[in-house]
Amino acid sequence: MKMYPDDWRVRLTGAAGGMVAGVVALFVVKPMIELPPWLGAFAFVALMTVGVVLGNIVGARLFQPSSGGPPDHPPRA
Repeated sequence: MKMYPDDWRVRLTGAAGGMVAGVVALFVVKPMIELPPWLGAFAFVALMTVGVVLGNIVGARLFQPSSGGPPDHPPRA
């Protein structure tokens, strides 16, 4: 029994994109610190969302499903 989805690579790249966007938001974007708290939180969530979406797009392009799969039944001799 398989315990993981077929598109785990795409989901993993989406999560990595979100983490990278969070790091960029916290450590690189200086105006985020100077914004009011509610606007800074909104900007942080927006950057995380953009990172996840871009990560999913990159993951879908990198890890496309193979065109050929195993045969439906074993060949007859």
